[in-house]
Amino acid sequence: MLSGEVGDGQLIAVKVAYIVYGADGRLLSYNERVPEIFPIFGKQDMTGLTRDEVRDVLRREDAFRTTIDDLTERTEGNKPLSSDMGGFRFGEDGVFAIDDLPLPDGGVVTLIRDLSAKKRTMDAVVRMDAALTKLAAEEAIYNGTKARAYEIITEVACEALGASRTDIWLLNVDSTALYAQESYWEADKGHRDLGRVDEENCAALFRAVKTARPTSITCVDGADELEGFDVQFGAEPPFQSLLLVPICRGPRAVGVVLVAEAGHERVWTTSEISFVSYLSGLIIRMLEAHDRQVAEEGLRGFNEMLEARVKSRTKELEGAMETLKLAQDELIRSEKMASLGGLVAGVAHEINTPLGVALTSITHMAEELSGFERAVKTGSIKRSDLSGFMEAVSEGTTVAERNLERAAHLIRSFKMVAVDQTADDVRELDVGAYIGEVVDSLKPTLRKKGVSVTAEAQGDLHLKTVAGDISHVLTNLIMNAALHAFPDEWEGCKEVRVCARRTTDGMFLEVIDNGAGIPEDIRDKIFEPFFTTARNKGGSGLGLNIVFNTVYQKLKGSIVIADAKGGGSHFTIQLPLAAE
Repeated sequence: MLSGEVGDGQLIAVKVAYIVYGADGRLLSYNERVPEIFPIFGKQDMTGLTRDEVRDVLRREDAFRTTIDDLTERTEGNKPLSSDMGGFRFGEDGVFAIDDLPLPDGGVVTLIRDLSAKKRTMDAVVRMDAALTKLAAEEAIYNGTKARAYEIITEVACEALGASRTDIWLLNVDSTALYAQESYWEADKGHRDLGRVDEENCAALFRAVKTARPTSITCVDGADELEGFDVQFGAEPPFQSLLLVPICRGPRAVGVVLVAEAGHERVWTTSEISFVSYLSGLIIRMLEAHDRQVAEEGLRGFNEMLEARVKSRTKELEGAMETLKLAQDELIRSEKMASLGGLVAGVAHEINTPLGVALTSITHMAEELSGFERAVKTGSIKRSDLSGFMEAVSEGTTVAERNLERAAHLIRSFKMVAVDQTADDVRELDVGAYIGEVVDSLKPTLRKKGVSVTAEAQGDLHLKTVAGDISHVLTNLIMNAALHAFPDEWEGCKEVRVCARRTTDGMFLEVIDNGAGIPEDIRDKIFEPFFTTARNKGGSGLGLNIVFNTVYQKLKGSIVIADAKGGGSHFTIQLPLAAE
């Protein structure tokens, strides 16, 4: 008996039969293996027959006829048999290599080596390689489709190993129960539901699985690992051998692949164990893909819910913003109207004075005219009367004209500012002239508060913008200074200056007062809505916030606050020279 090594390093015993022919070509002897291969040798005496006669006897058997004819054809012309010719099949699945070896006396010994086991092993390797190729193309394993993956893995395992059954079992979370995920039985090509087994009933089996090492059971009868485990499940014929390969995630077993053989007691080869271990790795990969898919679907669902919630909230915020914008526009309109109201009151009072003087002058001239007419009618007019009348008319006309022009100027300034604050037209401004008109319109109101205001512009400065926005910003800053910069106990003059000057790419508008200044601890809050230090004086806290929003949003500029030289506050607005 010889031995040979197969692909996985396992040694396979090779049985050898031999037949000895003498120099005369007749059979001299053979060993006990020959009748095992060719039963006719055990039924009749073949000694003394020539090789051709021996072949004729073997040819009478249907199982050998085709192979003997092939063998005879290959050795035509006394060509010796050689294993290089390949294997010859005798019997149902026997494969044999035949070599003719010459003897010193002229005879020949024919060696017949049984390669059936080696052939079966090599066929198994080929099947396993084909199975791996098939599994590599199975998308269910890599996209986490569990049901399909379990089916294909168990079917391929039976096909590749020539096994009778393959199961996939998974442990529960606390590893106290095994649940059958799939069980494929080759006999009826069917998948069965095997339920579960508990550790308390099959402690030895659970210990074997948790070792995370393969367990090969040649004979299931009396195997300690199977105590309490019904491996048969009504199988007919019963299973003989079993292979258990744990499914491991890292060092921890999470399940087991069970492969069973029903036909005979089977010794599981290293290649077969490695193949099933590879299947266990595929199951882990599939489970991870499934978990990832579940997580992704959950995340996708969460994202969709979050997106829907964001859309809903965005819609609510858009509604709130629209409402806020309308409220802001209404506040600005109200603030502008309040400012106009203050201007109207101040201008009305201011106009009354020149109009009153003009009216007095005209009344005086009317009285002089009546006296002059009476003198003319009575004929008592004298040169001195005419001179006095002309002098009175001249003086009255001058006084009335001067005061009426003053009233007209106030009305023009008020009209310009009032129209600008209620319109949003973009036009080009002569900045120096315009800020003078704004200041003039505020003087009557400021004079009652004892505040003097002046305006100046450096050079010929023009700005293309919405005039009403400039007017509104300046009015708020000037009136804010008049209200907050000078406390009731303030002694000394109260001055506000408005200055305009060009920069490299725009212009500065500055509003400077000589008042008490703004404390450092509230300076960052003055532009916040509803922040005011004069709530008890009727302050709303919206003036500077409206200024801030108008400068940044409508005029596309910026505004900063600093201390003025010598005390007071210094607001600086930087603007582009053209509206965007």
